[in-house]
This record gives sequence, structure tokens and C-alpha cells, in this order.
Amino acid sequence: MKAYISLIAFSVLTIFACKKEDDKDGPIPSNETQIEYPSYEQEIDVQINGLSFDAMEPFISPDGSTLFFNNLNNGINTKIYYASKVNDSTFNFVGELNGANQITPPHLDGVPDLDSQGNFYWTSTRDYPNRLDNLFYGKYSNGMVRDSGRLQGDFNLNIPGWLVMDHGISFNGQYLYFNNARFDNLNCQGLCETRLGIAQKVNDSTFNTISNSEELLKNVTDTNYVFYAPYISSDDLELYYTRFPAGGVSPQTQVEILVAVRNDPNAPFSKPKVLFADNIGNIVEAPCLTANKQIMYYHKKVGGVHEIKMRYREQI
Repeated sequence: MKAYISLIAFSVLTIFACKKEDDKDGPIPSNETQIEYPSYEQEIDVQINGLSFDAMEPFISPDGSTLFFNNLNNGINTKIYYASKVNDSTFNFVGELNGANQITPPHLDGVPDLDSQGNFYWTSTRDYPNRLDNLFYGKYSNGMVRDSGRLQGDFNLNIPGWLVMDHGISFNGQYLYFNNARFDNLNCQGLCETRLGIAQKVNDSTFNTISNSEELLKNVTDTNYVFYAPYISSDDLELYYTRFPAGGVSPQTQVEILVAVRNDPNAPFSKPKVLFADNIGNIVEAPCLTANKQIMYYHKKVGGVHEIKMRYREQI
């Protein structure tokens, strides 16, 4: 089990893209309403004062005051931590997020999400493979997650080999963008296949897939790729995610961070635009935005260590 958890951790959270602006996959749809894609300025280092280890999977709180992240995604002792804001590019490390992390390795607790109502979500391998519903929820307040449990709903496939790899909660907490992924270390390398969907909140512990999920995502999902790390903007109009070609990875594999947009939160997303792309060795992934959409945070591997980076949104 330890080897399989390590495989999941490595595959889930170290597959990845780097800066190279490219619009080749993002033609503007020929409908009556003009679609405008966002673009971003040059990369800026984010300083987390007092942090001495890797920082991955950033998520900025809805009020912008707290940066959540996890340490190295090795599936052995992966935990969620947080830091308090000094300015846009500087945070003070506070420590471990109490109530979210397991104690006994091997384990993975990571990929933090928080909605504007204080509902916290994260992925955990606790009691895997005995339990296959691996997405958790709880109430966040002042560095503590309370009243936690397993998130239920039909987005949990409950099929051996399939996990909820990534997720993105909407700002108002009503919609969950879920990413199922299949792992099979006997027949494929890393991610075998993925599926993306949208589920709506039933109650604090349950989300179920909406009837038009496939229609809304028809321009995003593509069987020629595997995709992960969905993030939905605060206005529900911009969907960010990452993809790479299906069929396994190699040092030459190109990985892309993309955005798909729409002018109406009830409309399908457009065809995606590639924001950044490079080969897999550069390891850039997991973008998230501030509530006003003016700053993007993500992580990048620099000199063997994963660090948080940021970019300002270009003004039109």
C-alpha cells in the first residue's frame, strides 16, 4: 500500500507546466458574444518567512489574508500548512493546519480549498484502500478545521483505482469542480485517465453531479489529454486547469496550464486558452486566484525545491 500511495502522490501532484505563452489552442468562439481571455504578467517570487521546506498546492483564502499549501507531495508525510499575509508577495509562516492532518505515516493530506462561508475541503489518503471516498470537508476558523468528515455524493466513483485527485470549490460554496483519476501501475504510467465534472451542494456533507455538467464542460474535456487541478474564479466565469497528452509521460511531455471562460455562469465554458506550457521537468502547476482575480498564485520547482510564485493579471 505504501508504494501505491507514493505512486498516487507523485502522479497527482508532480505533473506540470512552465511559462511560455501560447494561444494555439484558444481560438475565440465565433458566437455573438465576444470572449475575452485573461493574461498574466511576469513571474514574481513569493517569500514565506520562516518556511524551511517545500511549498506546493497554494490556495489563497477568500479574504486574501491566509495562504494555505501543503509540503512535498510524496505520500509519506504530506500535510497542510498556512501562512499569514504581509503583502501580495510576502507571508509569515504560521504552521500546520490543525484538524486536517493525519499523524501516522504514510499519508497524504493536501490540495486545500476554502469557500467564502468558511467550508474547508482537502484530499486525504486516510484509510485507503479500505475507503475510496477520499475528499474531506470541515469548518475552518483561526488556523483550525473542525467538524470534519468525508464528503459524500455521486462524484465518488468508489471503484478501485479511481480517486478524487483534485477539486475546486466555487467562491459561494455551491459548486464543486471534481476531478476523478484512474491509477493502474501495472498497465499505465502515472495517470491512466481522468474525468472532470461539476457537482452542486445538497448539504454540508453531500454534493451531487448536476444534470448539465457534461454540456458545460464539453469544450474542456478532451480524451486526447488527461487533465487535473480545476480552479473556478470567484465570479464562476473562468475555469483554470492543467492537462498533458494521454498515453504516459516522458521527459519531453508538454504540460499546459489553461483557462476556459464564459460570459454567463449558466453557459458552457469556451474552448481553452493555453496560458503557460513547457516540458514536464519544469514542474509548474496548481494556479489559484485572489477573489478580485488580480493575482494568480501557483507553485514551481526551483533548484530541487518547490516554491510558491505569483503573477499579476494584465490590465486590458
